[in-house]
Amino acid sequence: MGAWGIKAMESDEGLDLLGVIKELLPCETVDLSELMAKLRADDFLYDETVLGLAELYLEFQENGGWDYDYEEEERSLKQVRAFTADRAALEALLQHLKDIWNDIEEGSGERDLVELWQESSSWDEWRAHVQQLMEKLDARLVQER
Repeated sequence: MGAWGIKAMESDEGLDLLGVIKELLPCETVDLSELMAKLRADDFLYDETVLGLAELYLEFQENGGWDYDYEEEERSLKQVRAFTADRAALEALLQHLKDIWNDIEEGSGERDLVELWQESSSWDEWRAHVQQLMEKLDARLVQER
């Protein structure tokens, strides 16, 4: 696992996810359900990617954009003006996070990602991060009712 922090976007897989999004550019809107469909089709929708999607979606909603670009990049994420998500996409994302959380709580070791983090010195911080992502997504869903 190539990671330099507890967030999915602080890992090699997070950088790969940004690369997938950049392939969609130029565009002003990224849609979560369309992005998830593309990732499924490319066999790239796995636990780390789901965590990254949750982080990116919440970051965009909280900050109005992303700050992952370098100045001279041809395809800039800063051109994205909206990150949309319908209720079904948010629920699917939240359910996947809950599935990860169930493995965290049960300690069943079904998920490689959970097992890797259990062996790390950052287990408690990572666990709290996953829980926070679920709480924030759940709050968004409640807000939209």
